[in-house]
Amino acid sequence: MSMRLITIRTITVCAFAALLCMTVPAAAQDMQKAYTDEELAKVREWEKTWAGKKVDKGNVDQVAALLPESLVNVIKNPDQWGAPPEGLFFTIRPYEFVAETPNFIAASKANAGKAKMNAEGYVENLADLAGRLFMDPGEDGLKMAWNFEMQNRGDSFRYRKYSPNINPKDRSERMADQEYTEYYFINRTELDPKPVIAKNPRGYRRGMFLHMYMPAEFLNTRMFTLRYIDQKKEDDSYLWYSQFRRIRRMNTAQRTDAIDGSDLIYDDEYLWDGQLLRNKYTYKGKKELLTNRHDGLAQATHAAGQSLSNGMAFERCNLLVLDVINKDPNYIYSKRVWYLDPESYIIAYTEMYDQQGRYWKLMFNSTQPLKTMTGVMKPVIVGTHFFDMQRTHAGLANSQKITQPTISDPSVTDEMFTTTYLQKVN
Repeated sequence: MSMRLITIRTITVCAFAALLCMTVPAAAQDMQKAYTDEELAKVREWEKTWAGKKVDKGNVDQVAALLPESLVNVIKNPDQWGAPPEGLFFTIRPYEFVAETPNFIAASKANAGKAKMNAEGYVENLADLAGRLFMDPGEDGLKMAWNFEMQNRGDSFRYRKYSPNINPKDRSERMADQEYTEYYFINRTELDPKPVIAKNPRGYRRGMFLHMYMPAEFLNTRMFTLRYIDQKKEDDSYLWYSQFRRIRRMNTAQRTDAIDGSDLIYDDEYLWDGQLLRNKYTYKGKKELLTNRHDGLAQATHAAGQSLSNGMAFERCNLLVLDVINKDPNYIYSKRVWYLDPESYIIAYTEMYDQQGRYWKLMFNSTQPLKTMTGVMKPVIVGTHFFDMQRTHAGLANSQKITQPTISDPSVTDEMFTTTYLQKVN
């Protein structure tokens, strides 16, 4: 590369970085940031060398300290992980602050210091609150976990997942196509009524509706799950088998069952989707990692049997590290490790260990700020990669392959979460 091109590229990266520093919305200034000004200056210096570069097996060791070791091993062993002829790779982009919606920020400020958390960790006035509960969680892992729990995904969130279950050894895939619709009864910040809907006699906090299109044997099978405000109550889940035209109530113990032969369990949605206080949370410090947190998966490519999508754009982010241990000694994982984005409180990476304490799985989320139906930007999960390091299996959930997610849709109502609705949906 000529010196002139190097100079132009360096100037462009620096100018872009300076622009990002200047464009953080004023309303978001009080929200937690990944970096102090001094730390960010060092990141900008690093970006002068790395922003715009492609990372593959030839140079991944140079950024290995900024990636989970298991992901480095995937990139360095492309044949083992089903890579296409060009191998496995991603590019690096400059860090950019992730801003929440104006309403979410306003609710966070209005409710600062109001959470009444008892000695067991339960928030006793949960139904009255919205936004981020703990603006400064300090080194309290449980408060950080509650901030994760209060991420309401715009009050309603609909996404359709193109989800191959991948065996990279023979480059085979079992395809799943599922549409999810999430709805919040309380903790609402974007849609009226806020922060709670008027009629909620059973005390629901959140509903999740699932409609399956593939595999073919599950066509039009549907399920919904209702989570209660009472944090000691287990979820209610009902499944409609379209082939047999029967509704079945699901046992809460089935949340640790593998989903349709994949490497996932029901608790793995969003990288954690169980009642929050089934776990103990210990803050372990911060760790800088490269994360896919702005550009999503729309530009990524995936060949049959490929475990890691190519073409994603990763940026540095100083993440919060939590050890997460389930209170049930017989739980399928002996430990999870969460790497939380401190700006969105979305889990960027999670690592799982089996009951013998052996490293088992790596999962990471792709996130992106998308425009809601109310016209503001909201950071949401747009895809997830899954790696079973013991069995050399993988999986992908791409929520941008078929259609873009829909956020803050006022047409989503509590009507969806009834057994009658399960049967009448086409």
